[in-house]
Amino acid sequence: MRERARRKEAGRHRAPGARGVCGVGGGQRPAVSALRMRVGRRALCVLVLLLACASLGLLYARTRDAPHLRVPLNLWAPAQGPPRPELPDLAPEPRYAHIRVRIKERVVGLLSGNNCSCEPSAGGLRLPFQRQVQAIDFTKAFGPEELKAASALREQEFQAFLSRSQSAADQLLIAPANCPLQYPVQGVEVQPLRSILVPGLSLQAASGQEIYQVNLTASLGTWDVAGEVTGVTLTGEGQQNLILASPGLDQLNRQLQLVTYSSQSYQANTADTGQPWGPQEVT
Repeated sequence: MRERARRKEAGRHRAPGARGVCGVGGGQRPAVSALRMRVGRRALCVLVLLLACASLGLLYARTRDAPHLRVPLNLWAPAQGPPRPELPDLAPEPRYAHIRVRIKERVVGLLSGNNCSCEPSAGGLRLPFQRQVQAIDFTKAFGPEELKAASALREQEFQAFLSRSQSAADQLLIAPANCPLQYPVQGVEVQPLRSILVPGLSLQAASGQEIYQVNLTASLGTWDVAGEVTGVTLTGEGQQNLILASPGLDQLNRQLQLVTYSSQSYQANTADTGQPWGPQEVT
């Protein structure tokens, strides 16, 4: 009993910091966990920062200018505003300038599809591993005199290639109006599934007739018109048989200048045979 009383008395007079020693020992685990969480967050921030720096470095490496060129290559920038396709030449001859024509935008759009242009992908920041089209203007790599000489050399090489690859049968030949329709005999080419203006169509008939009419027939493609002339009746637009009729000869000839042919079959090195004005055939 006395021993227990002594222990109780000793516990009452123990130093205030003595109980805190045991308390500190029990609270070490939460402190260590908090320290580990702070270290983990810092490591994550450092990793994100390193990845951002690496991405910026990769973007710089992909977009920097070529050092070996005297004039750095510039990315080609399209003109401001909505792009307009390059339209074919639909201007009339002076004698047909007074005839009104309503342009068919759909057909003209098919004609402009024969042209191509290199345009970069739209958008802002280019990210790594993202597929985009990059158009570079190589003319900036030449001086004015060098660019002129390089263009002349390229044109000379292109003409030499044409002289080697083409023959006399590839030249455009227009048959005179003896039937009395004038039409191209050879040299008219159209890419598969594309459209062209048919050159050389004209009707040289005697004046004074009540109605002038031209019939066009194709087997591998379709006929259409890039514009509708006032006073001309069209039958079979977008089909293999096209009929053009008008009481005015000038109006009909102006309409014949706007006749288009569209390839509907993907067959290379194939000739289509058209049949205008009765039984005579043209290729």
